[in-house]
Amino acid sequence: MHNFILVLHSIIRWLVVLLGIYVVFVAGRGWFGHRAWTERTGKYPKYWLILLDIQLLLGLLLYFVFSPITTKGFDYVLGNPASRFFLMEHSVMMLAAIVLAHIGAYLVKKAPPEGKFKRTFIFFGIALLLILVAIPWPFMPGYGRPLLF
Repeated sequence: MHNFILVLHSIIRWLVVLLGIYVVFVAGRGWFGHRAWTERTGKYPKYWLILLDIQLLLGLLLYFVFSPITTKGFDYVLGNPASRFFLMEHSVMMLAAIVLAHIGAYLVKKAPPEGKFKRTFIFFGIALLLILVAIPWPFMPGYGRPLLF
């Protein structure tokens, strides 16, 4: 079960990254191009939040239920850079990104039409940057993951 959830988490990572880039791109184009916010425009940030929440659920399952690393204790974690990355750095940055995206979505909802693109660009852009920094890319020494699975 651990491998299945890890593979699913890895696959959805790409959906999160691609849709996040699209959302930030559309928000930037709308903000700097002085475009009108439409109902269709507002759907993509919601879809991104859904994907983020699914990733969070899968990550929590890996963290608390299925991960062989979490059962080894904090002495092992703090002494092992790969374990420390996944259990502390990766988890905290991803959780911060998801919280920031949800705060941004709330603020976008409350914003006047002319401010929606700006708030989406800023909050979702920062969340996307946090996500990109916290992903265990293959070039990361010691704890990089393959691009797929």
